[in-house]
Amino acid sequence: MGSGEEAAVPVTWTEIFSGKAVTVDEICYEQACILYNLGALHSMLGAVDNRVTEEGMKVSCTHFQCSAGAFTYLCDHFSHSFSVDMSHQILNLNINLMLGQAQECLLEKSMLDNRKSFLVARISAQVVDYYKEACRALENSETASLIGKFQKDWKKLIQMKIYYYAAVAHLHMGKQSEEQQKYGERLAYFQSSFDKLTEAIKYAKGQPETVQEALRFTMDVIGGKYTAAKKDNDFVYHETVPPIDSLTSVKGASLVKALPVNPTDPNVTGPDIFTKLVPMEAHEASSLYSEEKAKLLREVVDKIDAKNEVLEQFMDSLRIDPDSMDNLDMFNHIPPVLMEKCAALSVRPDTVKSLVQSMQILSGLYTDVEASLRELKELMDEDESMEKKCQEVTGKLCQPSGTSALSKEWVKYMEVHEKASFTNTELHKAMNLHISNLRLLSGPLEDLRAALPSPTVTDEDKDHPAEHEANLVEE
Repeated sequence: MGSGEEAAVPVTWTEIFSGKAVTVDEICYEQACILYNLGALHSMLGAVDNRVTEEGMKVSCTHFQCSAGAFTYLCDHFSHSFSVDMSHQILNLNINLMLGQAQECLLEKSMLDNRKSFLVARISAQVVDYYKEACRALENSETASLIGKFQKDWKKLIQMKIYYYAAVAHLHMGKQSEEQQKYGERLAYFQSSFDKLTEAIKYAKGQPETVQEALRFTMDVIGGKYTAAKKDNDFVYHETVPPIDSLTSVKGASLVKALPVNPTDPNVTGPDIFTKLVPMEAHEASSLYSEEKAKLLREVVDKIDAKNEVLEQFMDSLRIDPDSMDNLDMFNHIPPVLMEKCAALSVRPDTVKSLVQSMQILSGLYTDVEASLRELKELMDEDESMEKKCQEVTGKLCQPSGTSALSKEWVKYMEVHEKASFTNTELHKAMNLHISNLRLLSGPLEDLRAALPSPTVTDEDKDHPAEHEANLVEE
């Protein structure tokens, strides 16, 4: 029943996005369309299930994983040229959408079970990763042309979810920082969560009232957390709020996968009407062969894609065109960005000297503060000693002098001073590391040009540019 064979018959199905009827005289096309509808059905069942209860969340999660499994099987075993619905871009989009929704179900369950904040944050971060993959697929020009009018609305909805679940992830990272008494980090995470939720609300315009209500509720929670944390830090803790980019990024934890679909399983397809025509062993052997072949092909393609990506990133970092690899004239000039830095330093000739002086002043201040704290400690110890002597002489407790409260304040300031000591050390290391580079940038351009690397290309490299690019990547 294959194309051009004796039992081939025309099979007609309607494309989802274009609404066009597509006819192919290939039985595999009908199999692919039925499998696509199976994945679509599971996605609908997952969406309509009640996820208020734990059982409802599990059922929905299973449906979405089954849907992802159907689309994955389509992607691995059928031709992508049958129709628009079967294209690799559309199937990849569907798979990430299904896995993202399945991960959402587990996120809801983990919050219902009051799991640890760090685990909830990682689960939420993985939801963001799945939707980012789906968004990248939507932003592909080829995918956009295939989907047509749906592309804009889908992208807006997915971007809303990306910001929303990123806000949830940073909310729980802030809770973890709160548990660890890292109040500066807590405020940074809550601020980031608040900002991301604000972006999600912008993308939510036009969404149903249930979505708006959920976003308002979440804003009440995150806004309250942020306001309380800022107030506590301003009036109680006084900790430095680090930039959100300097904190450890939340690595997603994937708890879902595409559940495998076996079209030869009677539980999926029903009894085989041709069971007596072809032995089941032959079907299984053919299926195993196809699976192994597809597995080998996927491994090779993944390796090629990974190497291509590394090569592209390397070439982008060098800012050179592969077609002009043998043009060494470009390396005889100082890059414009570097020239700008040299120009900025040339108008400030005392930059290095000022930097050294500033660090010396900072060291002096640090020493003065430490001496004052030590002197204050000695005075408090002396006062405490006098109180004990007074008690020994009179046999009565003397009037408290407030030394205990001062001691607590002293401990607090000493901790801040020690943190400042660490910061000073790091600043000195950074200055010692880069001061030679600053002197080089502020010095003569000839010295700077001599310090820059100068690549060489042999005649053999010119004859084999592809191999030369690969060698650069390995280096």
